Amino acid sequence: MAKNNLGTYFWYAMGEILLVVVGIVIALQIDNWNDERVEQREIRGYMLNLVADIERDFEMLKVIEHQINVKTSKADSLDRYMQGKTIEEIGNIDLFTYMRTTTYRPYAWNRAAMEQIKNSGALRQIKNQDLVNRISQYDALTLHLDEDYNGDLNAMHRVEAAVVNVVNRNYPNAEEISDFEDDSEEYEYIAFLKSALYRQIKPDDLPLLTSDINQIISATNYFSIVVNRMSPRPEREIPRLRGFGEDIIKLVETEYK
Repeated sequence: MAKNNLGTYFWYAMGEILLVVVGIVIALQIDNWNDERVEQREIRGYMLNLVADIERDFEMLKVIEHQINVKTSKADSLDRYMQGKTIEEIGNIDLFTYMRTTTYRPYAWNRAAMEQIKNSGALRQIKNQDLVNRISQYDALTLHLDEDYNGDLNAMHRVEAAVVNVVNRNYPNAEEISDFEDDSEEYEYIAFLKSALYRQIKPDDLPLLTSDINQIISATNYFSIVVNRMSPRPEREIPRLRGFGEDIIKLVETEYK
């Protein structure tokens, strides 16, 4: 101060402070970069796991699509079979074949990665908004399909209650009949109707449980109506879900190579 050097010391001190501040900012920035890199590495792991889960979902959906298609095809065939028939022309084995199974396999989603993404808050850290949207749409549609399944299951339980009052299921060779699974390109009931076992049963068929044609028509109509209400699953909803899943897989492959 005696030598009037106050200004010099002031600027020197300011420079020191500025260097310290810049150093702190750089350190914080490096720390943020490291945190973001770790975060993005975790998100990448979640995304790769999600892709694997979606691919497993696709395999599971193939079975359900096929099962619903079998039932809708049975319902169409049953409608044609019933047209103009008298009570004497209706075979118990035929109704048993068409209406033997009424439900389809429940969805078994692979949700582990999806739950990790949602619970960790990773969805907010994903930079690609298209990917975020597709993940949200995929998740929402799986939940919607679960609700559909519960509705379908309740309806089919009511159908079964109507069918058991009409169709005699007490075949001694019922297990042989149920063995006609779809191991080829043919649906199981078509394979059975062409089989030697069907030809063996048909002449000495079990009697129907009712002689009331209206009760039979009511049960078969109910079966067809309920089954056909399932048709949007393989026709629209599952293909839409598969589209969301395929988009997710492509976006993940692009974003997280």
